[in-house]
Amino acid sequence: MAAAKSKTPDKSKILTRLLKLLKKEFGGLPKREQLPVLEAMVFSVCLENSSYEAADAAFGRLKGDFFDWNEVRVSTISELEPVFEGVHEPEWCAMRVRYLLYYVFDHQFSYDFDGIKKKSFDLAFKQVSKIKHLTSFCRNYMLQKCLGTHVIPVDDKMVRTAVWLGLVPVGADEDSGPELLKGFIRKADAPEFIWLLKSLSVSRHGESVLEMSPKGDHPELEFDIADAEERLKDVLSGRARKRLQSAKRSAEKKAEAEQAAKAAAKEAKKRAAARAKAKAEKAAAAAKDAPKKKATKSKPAVKKKTAAKAPTKKKGAVKKKTAAKSATKKKTAAKSTAAAKKKTVKKKTVKKKKR
Repeated sequence: MAAAKSKTPDKSKILTRLLKLLKKEFGGLPKREQLPVLEAMVFSVCLENSSYEAADAAFGRLKGDFFDWNEVRVSTISELEPVFEGVHEPEWCAMRVRYLLYYVFDHQFSYDFDGIKKKSFDLAFKQVSKIKHLTSFCRNYMLQKCLGTHVIPVDDKMVRTAVWLGLVPVGADEDSGPELLKGFIRKADAPEFIWLLKSLSVSRHGESVLEMSPKGDHPELEFDIADAEERLKDVLSGRARKRLQSAKRSAEKKAEAEQAAKAAAKEAKKRAAARAKAKAEKAAAAAKDAPKKKATKSKPAVKKKTAAKAPTKKKGAVKKKTAAKSATKKKTAAKSTAAAKKKTVKKKTVKKKKR
């Protein structure tokens, strides 16, 4: 019997439950003033990877501290940068706003960019795509807010949050994320979805989410939308943050222990090398002094030995010669004694015969 196939989770139903949890935490979509096209694009620069509160503050300073958009355009980046304090990458924001104003003024000879509303989506998209350093988030934000186009403007933090929720696959970015989300989010629900996703990504809960969903492609990670609701509840309740902090402390302690062990091993290796070096130097010094000692002490000893051995050889030779002479004398004496005895015996025998 074939195994029963697991049911594919209904993404739209799960998304509805996720949005309900987020709405309970951050509230519904607030009503905001409809801005002209140029101002909407400038505001989107302030909003990218930042909260609505920080973007509103920066946008207010930009309009209040400068006389008009022309003064902003001719200001330097260093003069504009303090205005964007509190938003993500103030220097880049200042540069993008200047390039945006330069483009609009060069093409319109004014700062009225509302004529783009009369163009089709393709033509409007093509025109704003020519603006230097303008990101896909800023472009899509203007197309949705001003032209009413069904696009999903998402910045880096929003994409990583969507990855963690399992709404888009791991490796999605600001360019591919909008098309992936557009496939199952209705046009009517898009503004509220963007508001809630943005709110989560820049909140204190979003810090935990971003830690669990690092930037870039990580094939080892997998976020299933089927259990996204439980994971979101853990994040919103603070349990996930506590676990992350505990894991972070454990990792830090482990890293410190490993670092201490490496330092101890390095120090031990250093001491061993110093001992080996000292030993080698001592051996080299001893080897250097050895020939001098041999030249001064060993050579006279050889002479003494040879001088001492010479008389021993002579004494032995003399003893041998003396022994040989005495043996010869004894033999000669013995022979003479024997001869005398024979003569005596012969005389006696001769006398007896005469008788």
